[in-house]
Amino acid sequence: MNLPRTSLLFAIAAFLALPAAAGTVSVTVNSNSGSPYTFGDGSLLPTGSVIRIGAFDLSSPENLAIVQSSGDFTSVDALFTPLAENIPGAGTISQTGAIGDNIVINDVFAPGAVYGQIINIDSAYLPSGTQLYAWVFSSDDPVTAAEWGVFSATVGWDFPIDPGSSTLSTFEVDEVVRGTDTGTELRLSAVPEPQAMILFAAAALFFSGRRRRFAKTLAHSFR
Repeated sequence: MNLPRTSLLFAIAAFLALPAAAGTVSVTVNSNSGSPYTFGDGSLLPTGSVIRIGAFDLSSPENLAIVQSSGDFTSVDALFTPLAENIPGAGTISQTGAIGDNIVINDVFAPGAVYGQIINIDSAYLPSGTQLYAWVFSSDDPVTAAEWGVFSATVGWDFPIDPGSSTLSTFEVDEVVRGTDTGTELRLSAVPEPQAMILFAAAALFFSGRRRRFAKTLAHSFR
């Protein structure tokens, strides 16, 4: 059956107006030719230590302070959008030595090194160009790990444009949100115990109160 010319043109226009199906992108995590991730004392992380890859919401000073210093995993995790981790559209792990849904230290090419990929990520999962971070843990259990580090790079560590890929190489790291970059090592830092955080807050309130009382006393003495 032959369609009238106008109907055919409308059909073509409608087809072209349909949104294109989202493609997939990939992210490679690599510490070879760069600094290894280490404990705070500089010793290499054990095989199986987890590295979560994703985006942090650091849009406010409050959010940044939480990621930098909070010892509460839930509070920091609430600001994190991870890749992989069995989340629809977030990709899957392709890595030697990985037994779960995270990139891990796998000693490929060198002791304490990491090399792996997150593949088949829906290109619409994050906006293209979103800065990516490596949230690194000192063990295979992020919740109970005694040390964390959060590292990124202002150039190259971006969510890929479809079709494409990004490589998160440690030699590119120039942003340390949590931990230390010694120039040869990316060191994690100790996670504060909840009790220590409470004591710190109480001490801050105590000394703040003392300063206010001292200021009032000083002001009265000059009257």
